[in-house]
Amino acid sequence: MLFSSGAEFFLVITFLFLQWFVRVRFDLRFSRAVLLMGNMVLLGTVINPTTLLLHIVLSVFVFITGLTIQRNTAKSAKWVALSILVLIILFVLRNYPKAFGFSDFRLGSNSGTIIQRLGISYILFRHIQYIVDCHRKRVVNFHVVDYINFILFFPNFLAGPIDKYTNFKRNFDRKEGKLKRALIGPGMGRIFIGFIKKYLIVPVLYSFAISYDPFMEFMGPQLAVFSSILLYSLYIYLDFSGYSDIAIGTGYIMGIKTPENFDAPYLARNISDFWKRWHMTFSQFLRDMIFIPVVRGLNRIGLSRFRLVVTVLGYVITFFICGIWHGDTVNFVYWGLWHALGLSLYRIWRELNFVKKTRENIRLSGLTWLWNISSIVFNFTFVSIGWIFFNYSGENLTTAVELILGIR
Repeated sequence: MLFSSGAEFFLVITFLFLQWFVRVRFDLRFSRAVLLMGNMVLLGTVINPTTLLLHIVLSVFVFITGLTIQRNTAKSAKWVALSILVLIILFVLRNYPKAFGFSDFRLGSNSGTIIQRLGISYILFRHIQYIVDCHRKRVVNFHVVDYINFILFFPNFLAGPIDKYTNFKRNFDRKEGKLKRALIGPGMGRIFIGFIKKYLIVPVLYSFAISYDPFMEFMGPQLAVFSSILLYSLYIYLDFSGYSDIAIGTGYIMGIKTPENFDAPYLARNISDFWKRWHMTFSQFLRDMIFIPVVRGLNRIGLSRFRLVVTVLGYVITFFICGIWHGDTVNFVYWGLWHALGLSLYRIWRELNFVKKTRENIRLSGLTWLWNISSIVFNFTFVSIGWIFFNYSGENLTTAVELILGIR
């Protein structure tokens, strides 16, 4: 992964200086070329040339498709459906090759032609978002090299945040001036915070978070598993948000204001609020590209009278897909359905009259602070238990669940 070694950090810093110098001294054409060169060199340290070439070819295909969609309004819906279907098939073929009888996804028989999974999931979303934005006439400035740079933008390539082409293009085209210079200081600050999280705190938590064995030496098995789960919650947040901080900060220094990805998610008072704060660019994609279309589709087939049923079905379908997207083992499906269950129960809970009356009585009694704290603790516990499906699989998952339930 990028930023994981001193040599990679040196390459990034060298490139940032070069990119800043070109931005200040030369016009947009040179900046575009230097960014493309930098993206390819830096990504070349983590993915093989075949994978990088495939991403470039696929980006050109999507760019041409988007241009065709925007210019051919009469058949744009068919082009959108066909192109998204092609992207999904390629994604499934690469991420789940065993379902098609392949041991791995490769081009030819040479081991060097294996197409790596790194970054593919996030890039799929960027391609789909771009195609939909073209269909909705939101893309007004087309440039194939800029689109390739958007897809290969090295800070966000491996783990997000998931930016939109329109935002990237607007920031990239903006002339050098006070606004871009004002981003350099905050960018350096974000990189420092991300470094503290990912490379100083996370390594300390790692062994205790991914396994409950270290706790078994001085506490019971049930408490050991639960303690490890709580630390895993902190570990996965600090690891992921730390990388996002580094990616966002690097983008700032390059004059690209990348969207935020986390907003204190463990302070959320309910599971719905959690998904508005956790991996926010991904959550917005799930809402806009899957949940809302599913709900609208169910309403069109005559289920509009059953609003609660439609919402629950929307959650189940959305987070089933969310689980599959995260990994190719069934435990990720369990994790997705766990969150679908939480969102469904919370939606039903909100509709109950006694809940509304209880909240109003608590507000009038001046104990809202106690309600809020209790809600945060309960929601954090629910989310933390869900991470057990994310962290363990197979027999390890079964054993962990039995231990936490006190069966073993």
